[in-house]
Amino acid sequence: MAKDHYIEPVGKVVAPPDTRRDEPERPSLQGLADRAGDVKSQRRSFLRLAGVGALGMTLGARPSLSQSSSQPSGQPPRRFTIDSHQHYQPAPDYVERLVKVYRRRNAMACVLTPMAGIELIEKAAADHPDVVIPYGHVNVDDPNVVKEIQKFADAGFKGVKMHRPKYNWDDFGYFPIYEKLQSLKLVALFHTGIVAGSSDEPESSSMARMRPSFLHTIARSFPKLVIQGAHLGNPWYDEAAEVARWEKNLYFDLTGSSLIKKAKNLAVFKEYLWWEGPTAHSSPDAVYAFEKLVFGTDEAPENLDACMARYEAMLDACGAPEASRKKIYGETLAKILGIKVRA
Repeated sequence: MAKDHYIEPVGKVVAPPDTRRDEPERPSLQGLADRAGDVKSQRRSFLRLAGVGALGMTLGARPSLSQSSSQPSGQPPRRFTIDSHQHYQPAPDYVERLVKVYRRRNAMACVLTPMAGIELIEKAAADHPDVVIPYGHVNVDDPNVVKEIQKFADAGFKGVKMHRPKYNWDDFGYFPIYEKLQSLKLVALFHTGIVAGSSDEPESSSMARMRPSFLHTIARSFPKLVIQGAHLGNPWYDEAAEVARWEKNLYFDLTGSSLIKKAKNLAVFKEYLWWEGPTAHSSPDAVYAFEKLVFGTDEAPENLDACMARYEAMLDACGAPEASRKKIYGETLAKILGIKVRA
């Protein structure tokens, strides 16, 4: 066992020695802190029945379906929107294209930016504050990751995207990163589920390292950290939804292939996102399940309307009310990021 992989615990976060698994030797992450300075259907049915008579059901309960949007799904209504998952492109016209598309849609974008693009997106956020929300993008296995997070924060970035870890997301070796994000009040955006692409070159990461259940450990260890899981854990939707049900600061987007592959059965998402508010077996902070989603694209700026149409079709199929749709599209993230909701 590589004992130097495990750091001294921070605060009340403890890595029990008897739970540490044998694993291949890896670079020590001790220096990070120094440098920084299927939930089963039977159970789901039981929970649904058990919660029917709970008094807490009325708290944070689902808004009336009479508020549901009647707008055709082919053309989503003009709502204030925040795209929580827009990847930076190094193309010279990227910012111009982004602003042109998003501004006419009353939309903003969290632009997930590698260190190479920090100056460009910092300037874009200053020049176009009505559109660009700067987010960083880091490699959690880079020994300089904590320093990079601090640099993003110093430049006014609001969150950080993480992808392709060599170890599970809840590996204790990554905890200094999460502590740093929490201390800086940055949103932590984790890839969850299937990894796109293939290559003839070796790749040390895979979907197995990025199960949504790992975010449960992180949320419980860092209760003030706002966490977003990408792709609702595709294909582990049940797992992702149950984690979000219990953790008040944990949300998911539905970007990627899910709304395409499930297009003929979009109502299936009601099975994963089944609760209406607090129940006898839910957190007292639980909200209507669909309000644990946030909008995102994970596609080029020009595909904004197509991505919105997919979300809208899913929300129509699941009967999500308009008040909840407004939260999904922008109000939830606006509250988290301190952004004024525009009419």
